Amino acid sequence: MPDAPLQILSITRFAYPGPGAFQQEHESVEARQAALWAPERLERRFRSLEHVTLRTLAAQTDGAFAKLVVTGDALPRAHADRLRDLVATVPGAEVVFHPPENQRHAMERLVNARLDPEGPPSLQFRMDDDDGVGLRFVERARRAFEDVAPLFRRHGRLAIDFNRGFALRLGPRVEVEPQVRAHLGVAQAVVLRASVRRTALHFPHHRIATMMPSVTLTDAPMWLRGVDGTNDSPVEARGLRPADAEQRAELDTRFGLDLAAIEASF
Repeated sequence: MPDAPLQILSITRFAYPGPGAFQQEHESVEARQAALWAPERLERRFRSLEHVTLRTLAAQTDGAFAKLVVTGDALPRAHADRLRDLVATVPGAEVVFHPPENQRHAMERLVNARLDPEGPPSLQFRMDDDDGVGLRFVERARRAFEDVAPLFRRHGRLAIDFNRGFALRLGPRVEVEPQVRAHLGVAQAVVLRASVRRTALHFPHHRIATMMPSVTLTDAPMWLRGVDGTNDSPVEARGLRPADAEQRAELDTRFGLDLAAIEASF
């Protein structure tokens, strides 16, 4: 048993059309749904969700955590059924079809319904539907918390950040760019007291080091950041190249990606 028990939860928004949380604003919920649920965009996002996001969550060496996937309640039925089928393959995962509301309010409602407010601290991490994490991310985040638990007890909140990873572009030949970027928001966990209503989505990832103590681990690549032309936030990736043999092996062993299946899907 871990020395410091935690309630651990991953939060993935799959084209959730609630107001807020996007740099590109829309005039109405309907306009946002039309943009997020455009067939070509959804197909790209389904591919990355299946082959990267859910795959890396399902294969964690420490699987003792809940996995929440949130989308809009008006997602067309064919896409909703496809999403249910994908999420059902991941142990401990559930998909929620939630009405559009302010993104932070929605996440607060959904996350706190799945936490025991009188239980141990919650460790939460966000996963966009084109992100991935190393197979040891949860294991290492839990261990890092145990290492610095007195710091958390003193301040009541804590960020754990892994700053090495790869920008990743899926295609007939997978492309990558190794990067070192602190507080990118991927492979970044927030630990909060269980009674706190805020969630990992309430803290802008790029400003998190100004809001709480932060521990950065830099010894190994731990994140994948998708680049597919539909990103809401700009992705700095000017050096994408077809993954070489060593990088392909690392994407397999460190992240559990099936590159043959990804490339065949195109």
